[in-house]
Amino acid sequence: MEYIINISTNYIIKTLFDKEMYYFTVRDLAGILNIPVKKAYTYIPKLEDKGFIMSIEKGKYLLLGFEPERVLSNPFFIASHIVYPSYVSYWSALNFYGFTEQVPTVVFLASTRKKAKVEFNGFRFKYVLVNPRKFFGYRKERISDFDFLIAEEEKAIIDNLDLPDNAGGISEIAKAIYNAKDSIEPDRLFRFAIDMNNKTLCSRLGYLLERFGIDADVLENYASREYVKLDPSGLKSRVWDKKWKVNVNLGDTELLGWRET
Repeated sequence: MEYIINISTNYIIKTLFDKEMYYFTVRDLAGILNIPVKKAYTYIPKLEDKGFIMSIEKGKYLLLGFEPERVLSNPFFIASHIVYPSYVSYWSALNFYGFTEQVPTVVFLASTRKKAKVEFNGFRFKYVLVNPRKFFGYRKERISDFDFLIAEEEKAIIDNLDLPDNAGGISEIAKAIYNAKDSIEPDRLFRFAIDMNNKTLCSRLGYLLERFGIDADVLENYASREYVKLDPSGLKSRVWDKKWKVNVNLGDTELLGWRET
């Protein structure tokens, strides 16, 4: 069957905007225009030439319209659509919630799909591969008209303790826990920690919470029975916490030196 269809670029852009499809694939475009995928491909070069859309990866596009910076200045939205589902977490989430003032140079996301690091329009996106059973505790956020998934406050802390290298290390996580302690819900924090089924994580979290005066006894039954290093990247020290089975291989200066005196 031959399709003789002539759709203006203005109509396409208006249709995409009306449906808030700031990210779309060629198959998506074909669906909303009710045309074959092969025909939809013929409109892509025209839209790119006019600067209305920009390719992220093969077959994946951003709708820029007449205000490209409005879209291009939202890295969380862009990153979370390149790999779907994925949610913003680790250091990026800590900064988003104001738990750390450090702005990571990479946008960190959790994903159950393996994906190499992506560089796009000056941004770098790192997709951390996680077991599907750890892919929980996130919600939808919206900045302007752009939706993305992000770890809930408590889950952001838990994700970072699970993989500390993605948050700048234990010192940065300790600072985040201290800054978050008055705004997070302890019961949710404990539940997320337990649901990760990671005894090392529970030991580190219990130790850090108690350093900040927070009762974490509920985690004791889920903590490690063998000693674990507080900082997994550091050498062992001569300081041991018997309750949480933690080798405290960070001194107070490294662990708490960021606090105002």
